[in-house]
Amino acid sequence: MNTDLNDLDFIKRLNAHLKAGGVIAFPTDTVWGLGALPTRRGADALFEIKRRPHEKHLIIMSDSLTHIRPYMNGYPAAAFELAARYWPGALTLGVPVAGADTFVFGGVRVPAYKPFQDLCAVIDGHCLATSSANISGMEPLKTADEIRATFPDIIVIDNAYEKMGGRPSTVAILDGDKITVARQGAVEIN
Repeated sequence: MNTDLNDLDFIKRLNAHLKAGGVIAFPTDTVWGLGALPTRRGADALFEIKRRPHEKHLIIMSDSLTHIRPYMNGYPAAAFELAARYWPGALTLGVPVAGADTFVFGGVRVPAYKPFQDLCAVIDGHCLATSSANISGMEPLKTADEIRATFPDIIVIDNAYEKMGGRPSTVAILDGDKITVARQGAVEIN
């Protein structure tokens, strides 16, 4: 299938697929990701395809703070200060979440990876609910062919014209003024 992000017909098909609750795969600065629209339908589709436990929340990724800001209600001022300092970049910001609702997102991120930004630029709403490209509990898949074989019903955006495989994102959980680094990755918060 043609997945040219400059092809208007493909962009229409891509957005129709996502609006219908479809899942896509795409490269990032770290690993391949799976994504769907950040809607109940999209989130449920991601959990189903990955066989992901509902206690593990998804994150929302976008191409800019402007587009992701609506998903940051309840985030403290420190989150926006960190976003201004480190985004785009390998920093995931989250607030404490509890429960097993697939529609509660565990964090937000704006990667500094041009192929992902190209994808977001053509997606209606510019945001995706995301997770790594794998069956939950398994190692992330490493190639577009592995993803197609594992998830034959999704659209694979194979536009990795920049190097992948960087260090994982740093995950910072913000609880009021308190910042807890839940995973140390590529960004050193100071």
